[in-house]
Amino acid sequence: MLQTLKIENFALIENISIDFEKGLNIVLGETGSGKSLIFKSLLFVLGSKIDRSVIRSGKDFMRVQALFSDLNQETISFLTEAGYECEGELLIVRTLSQDGKSQVRINGMIATAAMLKELSSFLADFYTQHESVDMLSTKNHLAMLDKFAGDTIKKVKEDLAKLASQMSEINKKIKTLGGDENERARLISLLKFQYDEIEQANLEIGEDEKIKERLKVLNNSEKIFNAVSNCEMLLSDNADSVSNQLQEVSAQLGSLSGIEEASAFKERVDSTRYELDDILDGLIELKDQTSFDQHEFDMLDQRSDVIKSLCRKYGGSIEKVLDFGQNAKQQLDLLEDGEFELEKLEKQKRDVLCKMQELADQLTTVRKQTALTVENRVENELKELGMKSSTFEVEFDKLEQIYANGQDDVKFNFSANAGQEVKSLAKTASGGELSRFMLAIKNIFAQNGAASTLLFDEIDAGISGETGKIVGQKLKNITKFSQVLCITHLPQVAAFGNNFINVSKTEKNGQTFSQAKILQGEEIVQAIARITGGNSLSDIAVSHAREMLKDAQC
Repeated sequence: MLQTLKIENFALIENISIDFEKGLNIVLGETGSGKSLIFKSLLFVLGSKIDRSVIRSGKDFMRVQALFSDLNQETISFLTEAGYECEGELLIVRTLSQDGKSQVRINGMIATAAMLKELSSFLADFYTQHESVDMLSTKNHLAMLDKFAGDTIKKVKEDLAKLASQMSEINKKIKTLGGDENERARLISLLKFQYDEIEQANLEIGEDEKIKERLKVLNNSEKIFNAVSNCEMLLSDNADSVSNQLQEVSAQLGSLSGIEEASAFKERVDSTRYELDDILDGLIELKDQTSFDQHEFDMLDQRSDVIKSLCRKYGGSIEKVLDFGQNAKQQLDLLEDGEFELEKLEKQKRDVLCKMQELADQLTTVRKQTALTVENRVENELKELGMKSSTFEVEFDKLEQIYANGQDDVKFNFSANAGQEVKSLAKTASGGELSRFMLAIKNIFAQNGAASTLLFDEIDAGISGETGKIVGQKLKNITKFSQVLCITHLPQVAAFGNNFINVSKTEKNGQTFSQAKILQGEEIVQAIARITGGNSLSDIAVSHAREMLKDAQC
């Protein structure tokens, strides 16, 4: 339940803190006092988008804090799995700055808006002027219907879920064997082509680099030949060559055999001459290899194109191409050898699908029977709430595929007036009609997974005092299972409250402020009397207020 709500710099609100209680919390106040700001701030802290224009004039930010207590196990499990510490209490803080930046903290830890939105579905349902609520989302209607059906479909759904899991495993195995017969034949043909193309290429690792280097040599053969020939001539092919000159230097140094330093220089010169001779041999060998061969060039160029094409198709390098070929061969062997296994799997699939169809049909039958009960009960609830011409229908569509949840797509449709076509809730009901419709639904589904806090606004729009009393009774009934916050202008509704919050507006130093106050004792009587007698505190109005409170609390 919502325990405390703190609001800072939200429109007319500068700084207020409101404590709520279990049961029915009634929010009272004159039109324009800021009652709706309480709900809007709670919507904000639970993830709804809001424009920064709501930040109080002259302030840099707005902040809302919501403290929830008595969390159910489902909420605690969700928080724990998401990595948030939780010991029975939940504090959510959301801030919005003038620069448009928003920050969310859950029990002191930073959270995303998406995480907050998901968490909010466990905490509160809003029934106010077509705000986004679980009830309006058709994806939730089937789950609600199943909750109402309860144990009558629980076992069927469990058995169907097991079969759906089996079907998923069978499909995975079939996929590894190439899928159905046509898909398998197509895949075998493709794998054969890929494997044969790679195998026939007879690739060798490193071959592409060798070809690249050899082509570079052939492309530059004339340039290389001329350069090497010039180097050969400079080193050894004439009397003035470097080699001959070094030999002459060595001879001159040899004539100085009595001088130790000269002998050392001779050794170094001889060593250099030997190194030059070795270089010369290498250059001669390179020159012999540089003769241009058009046939060799064409063969290597074609081979290079083949390698590049395979690399583009199968992985970017010879190593990856060879790996691809091996994998293709392994998968091909599995497909060619798996015909018998595939036949077994296809038979298993047919058998499981047959059983799934039987269970899905059972689910549909029970759901349609349940839907009739829900339709009658909702329409009766609506009639009691003053909507005597309303119609409620549960629409069924059959899905093409059977899932773990069956083969049904369910949608709640509604019409508030006689002769009006039933349509989806979001397209049909006005704010007040929607609130009363939600109240009817929640009275029927109250014991089946209601959120911990329900918020109702405009629930008394267009209804009389007697209907208002019924609305109050139904709100009170919901509090057996959920906390309720309700903005109302009807004393008949307000009288059923457990906790009363009065919102008022004041002016100070040229600024307007909304304030909230918890009412006690005689203050409650006077507040009821004011909305009974149009702000009049006559003895009759006060007496009438006492009677309504006494009657409602019985």
